[in-house]
Amino acid sequence: MDRPYTEIAVAALIAGACVVFYIAASGLPPGRFEPLGSGPVPKYTSAVIIVTCLFVIARAVYRLSQTTDRLAALRSELVGGRPMMAIYVFALSVAYVAVIHSRAVPFAPLTALYLLGMIWGMEGFALRKFLPAVVVALIAAFGAGYVFTRVFFVDLPV
Repeated sequence: MDRPYTEIAVAALIAGACVVFYIAASGLPPGRFEPLGSGPVPKYTSAVIIVTCLFVIARAVYRLSQTTDRLAALRSELVGGRPMMAIYVFALSVAYVAVIHSRAVPFAPLTALYLLGMIWGMEGFALRKFLPAVVVALIAAFGAGYVFTRVFFVDLPV
């Protein structure tokens, strides 16, 4: 489904959050192995995400410029959808950030649970999607933990 207004809003929100992360990461100390480490990695990651969001916004604006009835396009985007899924994703993300910030649970297991909840939730909690979601969540979370701690030497919550 074509949803340019939604793409613009979401990409702008993500880019705005990444600007905040970029500014906050500027105050982090450099890593042990420059140019990688706890300061530069989030800065570069934020910059890449911001640039990607700008491309998404530009593409959506271009598609809107090709649309003859922009008001009808906006109306069609506001109908339907899954508002409870948006609330679920938001609540799960806030809980993940709060627990990461409290350092109560190590990064990899918590990220695996978060990804499992996100992937399985976006698949409509279908029972047949649970096992693939577990596999992907475990590989992504523990893989990211390994890459961040062993390759980039980023200090993660333990």
